[in-house]
Amino acid sequence: MIPENLPESQEFNSLILKEKKILNVQANKKYKAYLSKLPDFSFDNDTVTAFGNFVCLDRFKDFIDLEVDIKKYVNFNRADNIQYSDFDIIDHIIDSNLVGKHSFLHYNDLLHDPGFLRIKGNNTLPEESTVRKVLDKIDVHNINELKEVMNSLLAKMSQLDGPREVWISVDDTVSVLYGQQQKGSSGYNPKRKGANSYKIKVAFIQDGDELVNINLYPGKVHSNGQFLGFLKETIDNLPKNTVLKGILADKGFFSEDNFEWLESNQIKYLIKGKMYSSLKRRALSLPEDKWHYVGNGYYVAEKKYHLDSWKHDRRFIFIRHEKLVEPSNEDQMSLPGLGAIYSYQAIVTNLQEDINPEDCWHRYNQRAIIENKIEEIKNGFAVDNNSQKKFLKNYIDIIIKAIAYNIFNWFKQALLPAGLMKASIRTIRRIFINIPANIVKKGGRKYTVRLPDLDYLQDIIGNIKDRLFMFAFRQCYFST
Repeated sequence: MIPENLPESQEFNSLILKEKKILNVQANKKYKAYLSKLPDFSFDNDTVTAFGNFVCLDRFKDFIDLEVDIKKYVNFNRADNIQYSDFDIIDHIIDSNLVGKHSFLHYNDLLHDPGFLRIKGNNTLPEESTVRKVLDKIDVHNINELKEVMNSLLAKMSQLDGPREVWISVDDTVSVLYGQQQKGSSGYNPKRKGANSYKIKVAFIQDGDELVNINLYPGKVHSNGQFLGFLKETIDNLPKNTVLKGILADKGFFSEDNFEWLESNQIKYLIKGKMYSSLKRRALSLPEDKWHYVGNGYYVAEKKYHLDSWKHDRRFIFIRHEKLVEPSNEDQMSLPGLGAIYSYQAIVTNLQEDINPEDCWHRYNQRAIIENKIEEIKNGFAVDNNSQKKFLKNYIDIIIKAIAYNIFNWFKQALLPAGLMKASIRTIRRIFINIPANIVKKGGRKYTVRLPDLDYLQDIIGNIKDRLFMFAFRQCYFST
């Protein structure tokens, strides 16, 4: 250590200062060189938006009279001297979710997008704090009001599609909670065992992908908990010209009470069985000549059987799959035999015997689509993002997101090209909706959306214009 008052110490400090000056000069040159390569900036563009083709979705909402439905059914019982109506609040939540802004904190992003404000024809939009305050005052009856909006949209879509018979897929999913949310409770939680959660039950029309019903429950509610109430509500939600043919459901809904109710109401069902030990023994006891090979290592067989507590026999479809490794799934069982390992599953059904086991199995496998739909409403619309403390506030949020999902689903089926009809909203946002553009006024209330010069965008817009005429024609035809 060199004392500071020694000549050697002063010489050392002098060298440090010289090096710092040299570094400052070098840094200043680099800084000026970088600045010289930057363009000039101006902050005067009030036409640009990050969501250029959102205008197509926004006008579609006008086309299907969303505002009429919301004003008809929804009343948050607010004062008369409010700046934003109930429709403005709900519409802003729907818009935010359609473009991918799911969190309350992100709703304000649209307030700072001048081109988006032009699309909406507004100078301002509700701030997220305003949205929170409005939803803080909602009541249970507002849930039912928003479901009326949801049902009205489904009825309009069904009217254009015409009468049909449908199968409905029912399932549930877990919403993981990260705070102290009201009615949050510890239940089945695959991501955070023991943590509080909500349970969300959903029902989709099998072929059309419409979300017919969605309910929020405390996390401790089992899949089969309150199921019949949910199912009855789902059936009531179906449009008048839509006839329920059958129900597809997972093993969580395997219950004789459910089977008896469905049978008494003459509703077909295919429900996955829980592989109790008695059911496993029944599968193993089936003679080899009863198994029918259907390809890819799968065999099917059938047998009428009833569990010990049941009142009568029911038809079971057994599925056997040849495997190389022993499965870990709790609803499957493996047994070595003839050099192979087999896993077994069972489906209980009231379909008549003239529908063979293979067709029953294939019909049930169509239920796998609901897994994709659940991922769509979770990843595309964040229905499992229940961040608000009040249970009803979270409930309202998922209902509005369900409405946004159905609007988007109807839009892509009605107007988008065939290649995009089955695409996820994240894909469609990326390649079409969330495209930067300039919203340029032409005079009066008219404006032009100036998009990048991309052939595929021109093709999509052209397709929308072509299909819009047919959509409008069908609306006029069915309304007369």
